[in-house]
Amino acid sequence: MARILGTYLLSQDTVTPRQLYGLSKLSWITSSYEDDDAAYIQSTKIPALGDIFEENYSSLSLNDVAAEVSNRLDSELVGRLILQHTGFTNFYKAYRNSVSTWIEANHSRLLPMYRAALQATNSGHRLRIIQAIQDLPGISKANHEEQRMRPEYFLTPAFFILDPEIKFPLINGNAWVKNLLDTLKVKDSGLDEQYLAMVGLYGVGGINDAADLDQVGRDSPDFITTETRTATKQLLQSKQTEDNVTLPLKDEADVESIRKAGSVMQRRIHNRLTNLVRSKLSGYTLLEGRAPECMFDVLVKKYNDEIDLLIEVKSSIEVAHVRMAIGQLFDYRMRLNATPGPHLAILLPARPEEEVMDLLIWLEIGLMWFEGDALCTEDVWLAHLQG
Repeated sequence: MARILGTYLLSQDTVTPRQLYGLSKLSWITSSYEDDDAAYIQSTKIPALGDIFEENYSSLSLNDVAAEVSNRLDSELVGRLILQHTGFTNFYKAYRNSVSTWIEANHSRLLPMYRAALQATNSGHRLRIIQAIQDLPGISKANHEEQRMRPEYFLTPAFFILDPEIKFPLINGNAWVKNLLDTLKVKDSGLDEQYLAMVGLYGVGGINDAADLDQVGRDSPDFITTETRTATKQLLQSKQTEDNVTLPLKDEADVESIRKAGSVMQRRIHNRLTNLVRSKLSGYTLLEGRAPECMFDVLVKKYNDEIDLLIEVKSSIEVAHVRMAIGQLFDYRMRLNATPGPHLAILLPARPEEEVMDLLIWLEIGLMWFEGDALCTEDVWLAHLQG
């Protein structure tokens, strides 16, 4: 949506500071984000769209605004996109108003940067924008001229949503960004060095672009191998299911029955289940373990607001496999050392016997299985994942 609106706006001969402000605000959210009537829609999103078109949409519903913009641009697609959730950064409230004055003061320098972000096709283009950001003054806090925010905190989210390849990284004051920069040993370096360090992660652990990097968030340091530690996580990857060569299976040393069977078919089942859950839960950030001592199958980030879900996949409903999965889950949870600790679940190829289900209920471990391509569960707390 932002790129469609950005293409329309930035192709105009005249673009006002108010319009740049509105375009940037499309990346903002508030603490109330999840519901259909989330607070940011009225407080931030509709005003942003009004700023872009220099209109007052405050009395209109989001449906009305979507219809208005769709007609204006002669695009049904942009109308549908407006109705979906947008934004991803809770920009500092103390600067939300004062930044508009800053845009006015620096408009002639900012407009070419916005246009360059929309047209960026390689790292060199983006690095030149980063270097231009370094030369900008800080953004004053309302009524506190001496308290200034770094310009990249405001600009990199805007350039992220405009970048056609989604390669422009977020470099702002979020805790996960600071932690990542610290891990990369560039926390106190110039913005250009921070940019180069962050884009150097593309291609690592399944991270392909800035959206993946943002999705990984606070787990990003766990994707990096340093002189003192090896990477322990990566984004969940598609598994091989058709090749006749020997297929890798996690924890082969632990899973005696599967190792004895030595069956490519069992390995295919395991990988097929992993691929299915990767597809069914594509709306979540999905990680898998990389450290030899913690090769967990799937970690679903924030499956239930703030809590993660750790899933162990097994290719058989036999009790022996379930028992092994139970031990692995508790071991992995201990090794992840997360607070709060993740909830636990086992994914099987079919519905197991009642005694297995009773055991898992007693241990407070969730159970999921597939019927065809449908993800099933009888656990109420996992019901929102099924389908």
